[in-house]
Amino acid sequence: MKHLVADIGATSARFGLGDRGGVGRHTEFATDEFSCAADLLAAATEALEAGAVDSACLAVAGPAMHGRATVTKHPELRFDAAELQDVLGCAVQVLNDFHALAMMAPLAEPVRQVGGGSGDDGVKAVIGPGSGLGMAGLIPNDGSWRPVASEGGHADLAPGSPLEQELLGVLQRRHGHVCWETVVSGPGLTRLHQAVAELWGASAEALSPAQISALGVSVEDPLCHQTLEIFFGLLGSAAGNLALTFCATGGLYIGGGIIPQLADFASTSPLRRRFEERGELSGYVEPIPIYLMLDPLSGLKGALQCALAGE
Repeated sequence: MKHLVADIGATSARFGLGDRGGVGRHTEFATDEFSCAADLLAAATEALEAGAVDSACLAVAGPAMHGRATVTKHPELRFDAAELQDVLGCAVQVLNDFHALAMMAPLAEPVRQVGGGSGDDGVKAVIGPGSGLGMAGLIPNDGSWRPVASEGGHADLAPGSPLEQELLGVLQRRHGHVCWETVVSGPGLTRLHQAVAELWGASAEALSPAQISALGVSVEDPLCHQTLEIFFGLLGSAAGNLALTFCATGGLYIGGGIIPQLADFASTSPLRRRFEERGELSGYVEPIPIYLMLDPLSGLKGALQCALAGE
């Protein structure tokens, strides 16, 4: 059977054709170039020369309920499985993007482990900074897996140090409500950079997330370096909270668009230390492995796993 699969984020929308042999041809579009789901699908099927497909699985960066989802940062992009079945001429699943990504956790390759032990066959949890901050759990279910999507990235940010407490004050003054996604995401890296500069009493040059990352990794710019250190400390704290929430003894997986480019930095950053700083339950999370998911097509491949499960 041939499946059309998609990983539709706030920045990029990836599409591919897949079967039990994996994802073959794939293509990518800038999400903000489209204001209609049907137009986006038409462009994708044309680029892929898809022809007739047996099913479609669309993983969307936003809450998914009853076969409907909207890209959180592009509310005009609404996906309705019932309507899109008529457009594509096949059965359509519309899922949260981290529902799909979680399905790739047991199959993820390549990965890089950051601390912890070997994990067990219990629950796994997935978190990932990209244009936003996605989260999900993966629960063992009679020899298979049951993904549980989450919108925990929009939960209130919890500072873990006096410096982060000061930064929270700056961020609240600038942005009002401050959630994890406000800073632990691509756009969040820019916000964090500006907030750190304000605490330093420095004027922050307008830099993109990629520029902040490059300067931070190379230590050419102390402000960017500290911003990146704080970013990974906050990511570790959010990941530790998620691991406790799901009792994720099977491992904590970090995906998303940012991690593959910063895997070396992540491995030596405060990520692991902050993950383990869980007070009375620090010993509980200490053996839980963190796995960095390095395949940029993990979300697309996860959508294929969801499609295959429906065969």
